[in-house]
Amino acid sequence: MARFRLLLGDSYWRVSTLMVASVVAGLIEAAILASVAQAAAALVDGARRVDTAIGPLHLNESITIMLAVTFGLAVVRLLLQVPLSILPARIVTITAAKLQRDTFAAFTRASWAEKASALEGHLQELLSNQVWQASQGSVAATGLISSVLTLATLVFTALLLNAVAAAGVLVLAILLFVVLRPLNQLAARRARGLSQAGMNFASGVGEAGRLAEETQVFGVGTAQRQRIDQLVEQMRGLYFRTQLLGRLVPNVYQSVVYLIVVAGLALLHAANAGHVASLGAVVLLLVRAGSYGQQVQGSYLGVRQTWPYVDRVLGTQRHYLASVPVTGSRQLTHVRKLAFESVSYAYVPNRRVLSTITFDVAEGETVGIVGPSGAGKSTLVQLLLGLRAQDEGRYLVNDVPVEQFSSSDWTARFAYVPQEPRLMHASVADNICYFRPLDHAAVERAARLARIHDDILTWSHGYDTLIGPRADAVSGGQQQRICIARALAAEPEVLVLDEPTSSLDPQSENLLQQSLRGLKSEVTLFIVAHRMSTLDICDRVMVVADGKLEAFDTVENLKQGNAYYRHATELARGGTSF
Repeated sequence: MARFRLLLGDSYWRVSTLMVASVVAGLIEAAILASVAQAAAALVDGARRVDTAIGPLHLNESITIMLAVTFGLAVVRLLLQVPLSILPARIVTITAAKLQRDTFAAFTRASWAEKASALEGHLQELLSNQVWQASQGSVAATGLISSVLTLATLVFTALLLNAVAAAGVLVLAILLFVVLRPLNQLAARRARGLSQAGMNFASGVGEAGRLAEETQVFGVGTAQRQRIDQLVEQMRGLYFRTQLLGRLVPNVYQSVVYLIVVAGLALLHAANAGHVASLGAVVLLLVRAGSYGQQVQGSYLGVRQTWPYVDRVLGTQRHYLASVPVTGSRQLTHVRKLAFESVSYAYVPNRRVLSTITFDVAEGETVGIVGPSGAGKSTLVQLLLGLRAQDEGRYLVNDVPVEQFSSSDWTARFAYVPQEPRLMHASVADNICYFRPLDHAAVERAARLARIHDDILTWSHGYDTLIGPRADAVSGGQQQRICIARALAAEPEVLVLDEPTSSLDPQSENLLQQSLRGLKSEVTLFIVAHRMSTLDICDRVMVVADGKLEAFDTVENLKQGNAYYRHATELARGGTSF
């Protein structure tokens, strides 16, 4: 029931209006069918008036008046189709938009650990196809409400005309609905499998898009196509079975109802029971009711088939929201000191990536972070940025545990430049602002600090030039410097750079070094580096190995006393990065 209410959204007044309109439309349709049957019977008998009883009502009118009233009722029913069409469309679109907004909002609030663990393409699939399929449940739910109420109205009218015939058909129709229930359950299971297959397909396509360059270079397009073909074939089979059941069940239901109606009337005819006009009206009403019964069966099946999609969307929302990091309310006005006290972290229990890390960094200090691949440098960076929370130990800022500070103060004072530059499909200025309300002066200042301003001025539309995926190409070094400008635009107090020179040519690297020297002492800098030249400006350097802080000292002292650093320096002199 909770899922059904969700499919109808918060549009209670729309649902109520739809219910009222459906009942009124059903009453009008019943009146039209009964009037047509009575008028037809009178015309066959050569009568000029209709004299009959409909339940407690006695009718004695001329055929001309009967037909005029019936025509008027038909016009009213025609006008009712407008709200009966608009209301479901509104409910469906509101429900779909709410599911998309709520799901994306939950994603943005989720912890970084949860976001990082999501499979490729899953969010896009969830917000597009899965939500769309779930919203089709709203189509089915509104159709179910309308068809159930109209069906009930027609059956009620048929009972007034001939209780025996109508009751018999109604009982058999209900039994038929129960008999077909296992097929409804089977359709729901097939829909659940199709939902999962859609997620797998999206993940495969997303990965194929990201690795398109490698696929082309290695000439493995055929193997890649075969993999996607397997996913397509899996979806095709499940989609065929869900579509088959979705059409077979309601069609079987309607056909059997027709058989029941004909058989019932044959029995009444054999018993010579009932007035001819009343029986004709009952026939029309029950045949029409059979059509609405088919709609009820189809809508009910449609609702059941969308439940797996609804459950997946809502389950993902709950999963995201359950991971929302706890944030404090304490203000962070200025970062004077950073410290780790015996900090440890493990992605998998009992397999630590970082173990008992202890250090402190003063305001304005420039700190390098080096170590072999897999040593834990990336995890250390994520802990520094507050993207992950340590399993053991304490992370202190100004001698206060970080979890006590408000998230808005924290993000205002920390910035990050990833190793792989990531740009939006937007203007240069929008890429530097990155959804923050920064004026052009702040954008230009950051671009100058990142030594990209002069390059931007040479582009076709300056800061309004469109860049990013599938847009005007900019070099890897230019992308990196735009990302550095993005990090500097809001004037952070702590700046973390993950191998900032990885995509830079020697000239760009030299420009960046000048920029970093200009920032020295103005911000607290953490620089993860593989090039030894990047560490020349550092006050101290951390050496991380096997998840432990092996050393933390000045460059000169490390050259003398740390074997890893000394070896890395010798490799760098030979032109090799480490």
